[in-house]
Amino acid sequence: MGSADLARAGSEAEPVLHFGHWPAVRRCALALYFVGFVVWSYHYGIPVQRELVIAWVCGALGCACLGRHPREMLQLVVDWAPMVIVLGAYDITRGAADKLGIGIHVHTMIDFDKAVFFGQTPTEWLQHHLYDPTRLTAWNVFFTLVYTSYFITPFALAGWLWARDRPAYIRFAKRLVSLAIAGVVTYILFPAAPPWMAAQEGLLHDVHRTTSEGWKIIGVGTSILFSEGQASVNLVAAVPSLHAAFTLLVALNVWNLIPWRRARPLVLLYPAAMGLTLMATGEHYFFDILLGWVYAGAVMVAWAAWERRRAERSRRVEGAEAEAEPAGAG
Repeated sequence: MGSADLARAGSEAEPVLHFGHWPAVRRCALALYFVGFVVWSYHYGIPVQRELVIAWVCGALGCACLGRHPREMLQLVVDWAPMVIVLGAYDITRGAADKLGIGIHVHTMIDFDKAVFFGQTPTEWLQHHLYDPTRLTAWNVFFTLVYTSYFITPFALAGWLWARDRPAYIRFAKRLVSLAIAGVVTYILFPAAPPWMAAQEGLLHDVHRTTSEGWKIIGVGTSILFSEGQASVNLVAAVPSLHAAFTLLVALNVWNLIPWRRARPLVLLYPAAMGLTLMATGEHYFFDILLGWVYAGAVMVAWAAWERRRAERSRRVEGAEAEAEPAGAG
């Protein structure tokens, strides 16, 4: 999210104070803000908690609203509050699945993956070829960075959309929140163990949870935050994979923003890299990833259909009112 985009956040409402240098003030505020973010990240690690990420993004957008009418800041709060509230409720309720006495599913995902991949799960094959517990490799760093991007990318994109095109932000936020709700409902109805947990039960051979291995090279501060976050979530909320779903949702929403049509398919490399990462680190089966992609596609299709119907209904109402006006005037 560039400072130029952020500096244009919101409408060009008349500033509260008649001061001709507000654009420069906003750019300086954003520059200082990003310096503060870098310093904070150096000391405490890159933020991976959803609340921290949203707070940093909204802080940047707040800097972009300096000098504008107070309704700009109010609009920021109104637009982001629903997402914060719903995703906060998601974080709280997603832990309900393992407290309702519902049996944890294990074999469904293993059987599916073995049926698709000729008798062996992708996680077992990938860890056998790419993971060495005695040393760290570039693969560890790659997988850790890709996995961690899930906590940052959707909200960075949301912030950029809010600064660039508020209606586009609203559309993206609706899809993101709907996807989270669909995920938590499935977690409650179908609690499922991830591959690394199945391996602990002896159902898979030599599979480990390795998503945080790369932080041993990149940064200790983030490693601590990351480990604390992993320890606090519901461990049987594996189906569907919202890591896979959110990254595909990001790719689909970025698709039309790319001016070069031939380059647009490249955005699909992101969900593909996330899918590879999730299987290689023992976090998810291919079953979970595929279902996450299906959820993302279904949410996109459902919202697009609803928006089309709403637009058509609005056009019919406007047309009817336009036809009625001459008759009323006569």
